[in-house]
Amino acid sequence: MESVVNDNPDAENPEVPDMSKTLTSTIVGEHEHTIVGYSLLKGIGDGEPIASDRFTVGGHEWVLLFYPDGKKSSSEAAHHAHPNLLGHFGHHGRTQTMRQTMRQFASAMAAGDAPMTQEEARQALRAQAGMQAQGAQAGNPPTGAAAGNANNNAGNNAAGGENNANAAAGGAPNGADQGPLLAGVVQHGAQGYRMIHPPGLGPGRVGLPPNLPEVGHFAIRRENEVQYAALFVALIGETSRPMGVVHTSEGHIVRAFHHFTLVDQSNRGRDITKGRRREQGAVKISCARQDPNARNCHGYRKFIKRSVLENPDSGFLLNDTIKIKYKIELVVMSGGAFCRPEPEQPLPIVQIPEPRLSEEFAELLKSGEGSDFTFLVEGEEMPAHRLIVASRSPVFKALLDNDMREGKEKKIAIHDVRAPAFQILLHFVYTDKLPEEVSGDNLQVTMAQHLLSAADRFELPRLRAICEKHLCETVDIVNAATTLTLADENHATELRRHCLDFVALNLSQVMNTSGFEYMVQRCPHLQRAILEACSKDPMARSPGAEGSGKKRDWDQEGGSSSRREKRVRFHLNK
Repeated sequence: MESVVNDNPDAENPEVPDMSKTLTSTIVGEHEHTIVGYSLLKGIGDGEPIASDRFTVGGHEWVLLFYPDGKKSSSEAAHHAHPNLLGHFGHHGRTQTMRQTMRQFASAMAAGDAPMTQEEARQALRAQAGMQAQGAQAGNPPTGAAAGNANNNAGNNAAGGENNANAAAGGAPNGADQGPLLAGVVQHGAQGYRMIHPPGLGPGRVGLPPNLPEVGHFAIRRENEVQYAALFVALIGETSRPMGVVHTSEGHIVRAFHHFTLVDQSNRGRDITKGRRREQGAVKISCARQDPNARNCHGYRKFIKRSVLENPDSGFLLNDTIKIKYKIELVVMSGGAFCRPEPEQPLPIVQIPEPRLSEEFAELLKSGEGSDFTFLVEGEEMPAHRLIVASRSPVFKALLDNDMREGKEKKIAIHDVRAPAFQILLHFVYTDKLPEEVSGDNLQVTMAQHLLSAADRFELPRLRAICEKHLCETVDIVNAATTLTLADENHATELRRHCLDFVALNLSQVMNTSGFEYMVQRCPHLQRAILEACSKDPMARSPGAEGSGKKRDWDQEGGSSSRREKRVRFHLNK
């Protein structure tokens, strides 16, 4: 729909009109609900639904409601819903005066077999008794059955008005005459209560004039047979930005086309589908969930006959299971003064500072503030904090907790570790990372070797892995044997394998280094490991060779394991 408005004829360019456009479209959503154990649901009660999970379409939350024993008439209440789902819904009807009640049921009888609920039947009986009582006070006492019923209704209406059955059938409880102007039977069936005309009194012959003369008699008869299963969809909630909400005199509503399908599980294509067509118009559903008179559900009370549903040949009930499919086409509009979306509230801008825990702990270590013991390394004192150090290393915790001199004097002497290496290790204990000056390419091989040994000694696995990876990337002819010895002594399994492969490919050159003599003295068993590595197929020495037949990078580049080597199997969890 387009509209053109030219409300300013004096504008500089009157040939160009103002324009606006309203777009109407649909948002389609689907949901499938499977009910297993149908036979156990029979007898659950009239108006008791089996609910699906919640699902969201167009910013609204919906739920499917299947009623195995049927659903009460809509005239009993303006809106039916299960209290567990919607939170507020007793079956509240609108208050009616006695005159309105009687006139309403007279019209129903005149129209034929009109639906009637149990509550409506009770209202009719109460209205009948009330009208007769008013007539008696006005000087027109009821006669015959009318008088008897007026006296008996107070105690029997709530039970369904059984005492009126005889009056409707032609008998009088007190033996008096009847003379009713409005007669009938209120009959209970699968769809509630109905006015049934007695013989000789058909539709069109019964009515009440505006002044409502003496009212006749009703009777109630129950029929326990449940003929239909009902299927509904209910609007039960919404998200922060619901779509398609229309503001009308009836309140906030949404409009949609609903399609319900009972699936033929025998795959014969005989599904049952019910829903509105486009030419019939969309269904209005109220968004006012807290209003007991609001209509917030839609569906079919006579969706399928129970006899058809339970027929084995129909295919709808297979292995005691039924399958329901639902499709909704939610009508949404955009454009126009009444469809203008609410402006979005800007989100608050909160600047979150970068984490500085490691930096602050590094400053704490550097200042020594609050320290409660001291490390003594090569004559250098390094203040530290017992709680931090003990929580990071089980070895430090054991040293601090024992009853030896270290624990009593609050000084712990560290041997066989260089002071610079221990200072870096202590920084790592506080911050979980290396100082910037020795990180990455700034870490020298010698320092990495010292840190690897210290990390293994004090059980700092992350630091050991960092050093191991760095040494794998820097193996060369000069340091290969020394690094191999270090890896063997400090549980660096991957580094040991890597060095053995390197030495096996460059054995003659490595044997001429001083590191090789050091290795033979410290770890003589490594000679056998080197021979085993030499005996292996060169293609199988490295998992990263991938059968290419090419020599590894260090062999091509003059005996150096460069940082371009891609076969180092390390992964650090950040």
